[in-house]
Amino acid sequence: MFPALLVTVALALGVPSLSFISPTPNQTITGNKVTVKIAVVNFALVDYKTHPKLVPGQGHLHLWLDQTNPSKTSAVKVVSPSYTFENVKPGKHTLVAELVANDHSSLVPAAATTSVSFTTTAPPSSAQSSLLFPIIMAFLFLTLALYFMSTTKPKTGKPPRRSRSKTSKSRSRR
Repeated sequence: MFPALLVTVALALGVPSLSFISPTPNQTITGNKVTVKIAVVNFALVDYKTHPKLVPGQGHLHLWLDQTNPSKTSAVKVVSPSYTFENVKPGKHTLVAELVANDHSSLVPAAATTSVSFTTTAPPSSAQSSLLFPIIMAFLFLTLALYFMSTTKPKTGKPPRRSRSKTSKSRSRR
């Protein structure tokens, strides 16, 4: 089902649901950090450590990145609709999210699970980044040098002209 349609149906029925806002399906992310944003409907996300008692309609999220056998113990436990994975290696990835009760048990019915596939690529290498600074500095130096060369008058090798003072003009007329 499309996420918007799923959310609409869940709202109408009062059934908890979730969908990925980001990453989006087949998205390519540059870098080793992946920020996950999830839309949660008809369910209150609470901290399971401070709310250990089972209460219908509340719990938290379990996230699994690239796990073939997800379990309660291997899950990243999240109490907000946003989480950032760090040090993610470049390549194709699958992220699974599930709404769970305060005791980490799956909701009944277990329809509150979704997944998304995406790709990460390595950021530009530090060698490429380290070359950028000297290139910019050389460009600025050359620009400044050309500017100052164009604003100074060339020397002709002749001594500078001396201007005659008023007294010397009057002496020369005599």
